[in-house]
Amino acid sequence: MKAYLINPFAQTVTEVEYSGDYNQIYQFLNCDLFTVVEINEFGDSVFVDDEGLVSGKEQEFFLLSGYPQPLAGMGLVLGCNQEGESTEPSITLDQLKAQVDWIPNHLLRAFFV
Repeated sequence: MKAYLINPFAQTVTEVEYSGDYNQIYQFLNCDLFTVVEINEFGDSVFVDDEGLVSGKEQEFFLLSGYPQPLAGMGLVLGCNQEGESTEPSITLDQLKAQVDWIPNHLLRAFFV
């Protein structure tokens, strides 16, 4: 199924193919644990590295319109149905791109001080 990968290292948002196997999320995010942030009222969410702020990795960050804090590392956007199963996102790639802002590392002190 279609998903979107937010890559703050390359500053890109691209469409990717998600198999439906949650283990693939770890691969997309290059992490050991992930968490989910709801991004709209239509069931779309972004999966991010749950240890992104404490992992000791060199990290890049992005902001999503309507979400109050920066998100660390890669993000994978998927939809969700009423049964809690992952689906293709309802948001379009162009809509998502318009909602993503990249944060230069030197500006992060304003968020985390």
